[in-house]
Amino acid sequence: VFRNSNGSIVGRDVDGSDIFTDVYPEEESLFGTVISPTEGFNVISKSDSLKVTGELNRKAFVQVIDNQELVYSDSTAMFDFYISEPMIGSHQLEFIFQLDEDSLYSERGYIVFDEEINLSDPPPNTIEGVNYYTDSSYIFRLYAPEKQNVFFLCPQNGFIPEFEYLMNKSEDGKTYWIELPKSIFLDGNNVYQYLVDGSITIGDPYSSAVLDPWNDPYITNQTMSQFPDYPDNADGYVTVFDLQEKEYDWEVNDFKPRDARNLVVYELLIRDFLADHSYKSLIDTLDYLEALGITAIELMPVYEFEGNISWGYNPSYHLAVDKYYGTEDDLKQFIDEAHKRGIAVFLDIVFNHAFGQSPMVQLYWNSKLSRPSPNSPWFNEVPKHPFNVGYDFNHESEDTKRWVKRNLEQWITEFRFDGFRFDLSKGFTQFDSGNDAGLMSRYDASRIAILKEYSDYIWSLNPDCYSIMEHFADNSEEKELSDYGIMFWGNINHEFSEAAMGYASDLEYSDYKVRGWSEPNLIAYMESHDEERMMYKLKTYGDSNSEYNTRLLETSLRRVAAASAIFYGVPGPKMLWQFGELGYDFSINYCPNGTINDDCRVDPKPIRWDYLENEDRKALYERISDIIHLRTSFPTFSTNDYTFSDGNFYLKTVHLRHPEMDAIVLANYRIVNSDINPKFMREGTWYEYFTGDSIEVVNTQEKLTFGPGEYRIYTNKRLTPPNGFTTSTVDPNFVEISLGYPNPIHTGQELTIEIPGNSTIQYASFYDVNGKEREIQFEQHNQSLFITIPSIPKGLYFIQMTAGDGLNYTSKIVVH
Repeated sequence: VFRNSNGSIVGRDVDGSDIFTDVYPEEESLFGTVISPTEGFNVISKSDSLKVTGELNRKAFVQVIDNQELVYSDSTAMFDFYISEPMIGSHQLEFIFQLDEDSLYSERGYIVFDEEINLSDPPPNTIEGVNYYTDSSYIFRLYAPEKQNVFFLCPQNGFIPEFEYLMNKSEDGKTYWIELPKSIFLDGNNVYQYLVDGSITIGDPYSSAVLDPWNDPYITNQTMSQFPDYPDNADGYVTVFDLQEKEYDWEVNDFKPRDARNLVVYELLIRDFLADHSYKSLIDTLDYLEALGITAIELMPVYEFEGNISWGYNPSYHLAVDKYYGTEDDLKQFIDEAHKRGIAVFLDIVFNHAFGQSPMVQLYWNSKLSRPSPNSPWFNEVPKHPFNVGYDFNHESEDTKRWVKRNLEQWITEFRFDGFRFDLSKGFTQFDSGNDAGLMSRYDASRIAILKEYSDYIWSLNPDCYSIMEHFADNSEEKELSDYGIMFWGNINHEFSEAAMGYASDLEYSDYKVRGWSEPNLIAYMESHDEERMMYKLKTYGDSNSEYNTRLLETSLRRVAAASAIFYGVPGPKMLWQFGELGYDFSINYCPNGTINDDCRVDPKPIRWDYLENEDRKALYERISDIIHLRTSFPTFSTNDYTFSDGNFYLKTVHLRHPEMDAIVLANYRIVNSDINPKFMREGTWYEYFTGDSIEVVNTQEKLTFGPGEYRIYTNKRLTPPNGFTTSTVDPNFVEISLGYPNPIHTGQELTIEIPGNSTIQYASFYDVNGKEREIQFEQHNQSLFITIPSIPKGLYFIQMTAGDGLNYTSKIVVH
């Protein structure tokens, strides 16, 4: 009988009766099937009975043999009986059907265990996952409340459950564990799975590495050569352990990230940043990022996610490094190399949800409703908020909290990450807001307590580690957490894009003080992975008139620089999205076929290192670098004593006051000339940072005329402008030349400079950004000048070289 879901439409035979059809023709030879036990793994307690049923197409002689002992025989077409009080251990059932010359044979297996014998607590001081228990043994632990039995699967048993691999069950019935000799995991056999209740096969939820049969074949051989082959008979994700012959040997053991006021974070997705998407190439790119001036890198999720081509917000194994980017040691080396350069590394972590390949999801799954089951220790059956994807964690559960802390502990102690960006932290709530986003954002005391608890745990492991939330809740909640020391993403994409495009804009919410916060814990950003690219907006929607068009490439790049001047001028930590410093102008919704579609949001985007070959884009990089180095080199730009004047929708000013130096940042975001009152804090001489020009201020209220998109930074102290020396310290006839290598450079390293022509250098000296001279020692061989960098404070320096032929040269260098 065929029916639709509500029974309103019914399909029957032509006469209205039920439809019958023969399953097999009556004249066929002997045919039979075993219905119970099923194929696969059957596990029962010794107090249970095993139901055995089967059916044949005709009456025949049936024999059932259990471990070579006859337990049933009869001449029948259908059998149905129980094996009561079976012996503890592994069993093999043999089924023999015989009719005249025809005979059939089938096998089934089952295992009988004694709950009393296997009931014991794991040894103290062991944790979930693999434990190095003794010199000759491991202990494996799985947390699985309300489950009946768990088998350990490995190459030694061919990934088929065997009685001796039945795991012990703790007295409270929540934890399963087994001690096994190390010898069975030799020769690349360091892989395993768990079989739970005879039907759920999973990798270890606490895996630090996994084999993925569906996606690993598309990962480079160089990466996969460090992993064992995927084992025969396994199904799904397989846990791998003991991959490294020895622990990673860290070179930097005392790294401390910059103070929050000096944080300039570079957010990147390795997949869309480097053609080979590898940590090894990312290490090679650190020189570029160091020269840019950033003080921290934020990696989008790098732990095991579903598929390979992903942003990483669909996690499956939160503790396993995803091989698409490289190995565990590759990641550690990248962090180590970043620390050598004074750059912190943050990890984007996804604790709001997990996806269906997560073993924690699979352990407690309601197949009828396709969602987590009510008894899941970690997940809600139904999400509690409208922004959820995947399956929603219950952060009021102590099991979830324990699991989150285990994650944080690994990434801090094993990998030495310096901070964490909590994705969708506003979702860490058990208040059910349904589809009401506004209701979700309201002050939530439970959520506040949860985030404080996680942050406290981070700081207990590393007091200097940053706890950063992607939150966007009511300001009262964010202020309370900010006062507690937690940092927040601050999305100012729309406002700064409007300003750059030439439209009225209100930028004040990029100022933590405007929000009423007492600490600079707002990481403001003009772009992030989630926002439309500013350059795309400029080139697509920018304003224009007959004489000035913000949509032209050269103009739009300068508008981004103008936006950057005010953006970085406001004190507080900042974030820059990858390639923003080069004016990346592909839409966030760019599709591989060249169209623009919302469905392509997370698709791979063009990787455009060739932008550096464009002089206008390179100029933007240098200008943003100059601004970043300025704000990280002088305490003026971290001052608490500042004013952000945002009363005019087009003309913006930032006044910064500090005992060492005062500064003013100004910008005209109109597309026509405009007069700006800079409101100089005092009379006297002020110096423009980019040009080196000076003005004598007599009337502090006298207005200055700015062209469309023009910006300036004035200081009351002469600084070396980024495009050369001031005339007070350097002869204007000096010729700027490019440095050799390396640049940036560390004290004690040797710098090589190629000298033009046949000049012989007779004198060389350093100038810091304040014009202070430092004489240096050098050697010249042919046209190569070799300088050992002395022990000097890190920062931007200029080298002045005087040659015997009367020529003079200058060059810039960054010292760390």
